Formats: sequence, C-alpha cells, structure tokens
Amino acid sequence: MTSQIIDFFVSPIKIIDLSHLNLIEIEEYCLMKNQTQSVTKSNQGGFQSGNIDLSEKVLRNLNNNLIIETHKLCDELQLKKPTKIDNMWVNINNYGNSNTNHIHTNCLLSGVFYPSQSYPENCGNIKFQHPSHDIMGYDWDRQQTNYNKYNSLSYQLPPISGHAIIFPSWLVHRVESNLNKNFLRVSMSFNFANRPMKER
Repeated sequence: MTSQIIDFFVSPIKIIDLSHLNLIEIEEYCLMKNQTQSVTKSNQGGFQSGNIDLSEKVLRNLNNNLIIETHKLCDELQLKKPTKIDNMWVNINNYGNSNTNHIHTNCLLSGVFYPSQSYPENCGNIKFQHPSHDIMGYDWDRQQTNYNKYNSLSYQLPPISGHAIIFPSWLVHRVESNLNKNFLRVSMSFNFANRPMKER
C-alpha cells in the first residue's frame, strides 16, 4: 500500500537575491524621501512615502530586475504576467515602529525590497499569517510537536540586505517592531496588478 501528501492551496513566497544592484545609491534615495510628507496606511509610527517614480535612473535596474523575476514566478505559478510594477513606496521604521496586519487589495502580487547595507537582529521581521489562521488556530494551536509548513499558523523572515520577497497580495502580513534603537529600518514595498489599481 502506498500513500502520499498532496499540497493543496499553497501560499508561494519567492526570495530573490538582488545584492548585485547599487544598494548604497538606492538606500540614499530612500533616505532622501524621508524629508517628504508621510502617509499612514499599515504603519504604526515611522515613515511611509507616497508612490515613487520608477522611471528615475536610480531605480531603473531595480525595476527591471523585479519585473524579470516576477515574470519567472508567474510562469511557475501559471499566472498571467503583469507588464509593469504598478506602484512602489518607501518605508522607514525607527525604534518601536511597526506595520499592522494587512493585505494589498486589487493586486496580483506584492513584495518588499531591502536596500540597506545590513540589517541587525530585532529590527523587524516580516511575518506572514496562514490564510486560515483564525479557523486553524482554534483547533491546531499548541498541537504541534514540531513546526513545519503544514501546521504553522504564521511564518516570519528577517530583512536581508539586497533581497526581495514576492508573495500573493492576498496573503496577510505585518512587520514586527524595530527594537534596535540605533537603526533605521529601510524597505521598499511594491505591487503588481493585471487591472487598474485604486489609489493607495
């Protein structure tokens, strides 16, 4: 007798190493944005810019690389390829700042890029929540003998210099508090859509 586990309803998260880009230049661009007016969305304190202009020279290679990698991911997932990044914005979390649970509505795929030269421990992991978190947690919470991709209610990834993370826009996520008093946690969030997006 044979048996197998079939992975239905998988939540794919792709991690991409883009550390070959000019991170110093991109990070300086992000820090300059900190002088503009902040918007408030999921951010609890900290700074969040409005949508930035991806045609600017400093962002062209980042933009092109993210499109290429997203097209590869769409091929793997058998999804229609978006033609462009629809919007991107800068996030800067100081000590104690965080981002609450949220999704990116009216999108196909979303992501984050980390342009800083290094990210110390405890500066704020990105944490993804299982799509059935509330229902699953009622019966499965604290039943795990060892956490794995089948029984975990959440999964977190630390920010890594030059890395991008791309994930389904419907996947609930948050950024934990920056607990490093001497570090500005810089990131760049973005969305891909195959239909007109509403304004952020």
